[in-house]
Amino acid sequence: MPFKTFLSIAIFISLLTTNTIVAQSLNATKPNIVLIFTDDMGVMDVGYNKVTDYYETPNIDKLAKEGMRFTNAYAAGANCAPSRACMLSGLYTPRHEVYAVGSTMKGPINNTRLAPVANHSELATSFFTMAEALKTAGYATGIFGKWHLGDASDSTDPGHQGFDVVMESGPAAKDRKIKTTDDPKGIFEKTEAAIKFITANKDKPFFAYVAHNAVHGPHQARKETLERFKKKKPGKYHNDPLYAACIYDYDESVGQLLAHIKKLGLDNNTLVIFTSDNGGTNVTPQEPLRGNKGAFYEGGIREPFIARWTGKITSGTVNNTPIGNIDFY
Repeated sequence: MPFKTFLSIAIFISLLTTNTIVAQSLNATKPNIVLIFTDDMGVMDVGYNKVTDYYETPNIDKLAKEGMRFTNAYAAGANCAPSRACMLSGLYTPRHEVYAVGSTMKGPINNTRLAPVANHSELATSFFTMAEALKTAGYATGIFGKWHLGDASDSTDPGHQGFDVVMESGPAAKDRKIKTTDDPKGIFEKTEAAIKFITANKDKPFFAYVAHNAVHGPHQARKETLERFKKKKPGKYHNDPLYAACIYDYDESVGQLLAHIKKLGLDNNTLVIFTSDNGGTNVTPQEPLRGNKGAFYEGGIREPFIARWTGKITSGTVNNTPIGNIDFY
């Protein structure tokens, strides 16, 4: 299984970069892997795509310049849990049976044309996850943020699915009325935890799965950031100052994480992947793409995707190859 893991990563990256040295490097060393997995960020929400004239993502844009960005990257599901289950298990939904968040009974029953398929809300422990494979291969493994595939009550929590260090969280109901806070969605707390994990394991291979709850609703931002976007002229497609502020604060947390990796001198041996679990919600139009989160139109499943591995992946490149998050493992 460890060999399968590294072979999968080697083939995935080397084919997309047309750099055969990558596969050789993976066989010779064990690169660190940092997977930054944002929640509900649409492909049109990032600045480097040059569609939005309202949102600002300077650190994510910088990452795109330092690595390779993919224009046809897709999620394996149109909402949170199915996409995550596919990515972490390497299996399509009929295999792991996580089809939806909650029930598959959606909408008025009299409009249902097919009987809803039975749904699982957790990833069964019988599946050997990406984290378990990497742990078996000698990696330190940590998750910081959203798991959304089970809990400790039935041993489907991330601690039983391959993660040594777990800082799991979900949006609390009490947060729904809080729009401004010093740590929106807990992004800086989670980032600091990921930084401590990386620092503690800098001399051995590590896998850091940084899965923030941002920019999922209810949206939150720092007060000064919200004021910044309230004063900004609305854009052609986007004009929600709270969501724009939420993205901007989230982007800052990404910058903090990347700066620390650089400070530790780990850039040359760290593969950083940035992507999202599904398309943006209806608060953030994905035009000219059709649809949003929950729909299998382009706007619901096409994702921002960046891969950076300094010295291995050519910086500032664009790749139009269709890929999906199920390809990771």
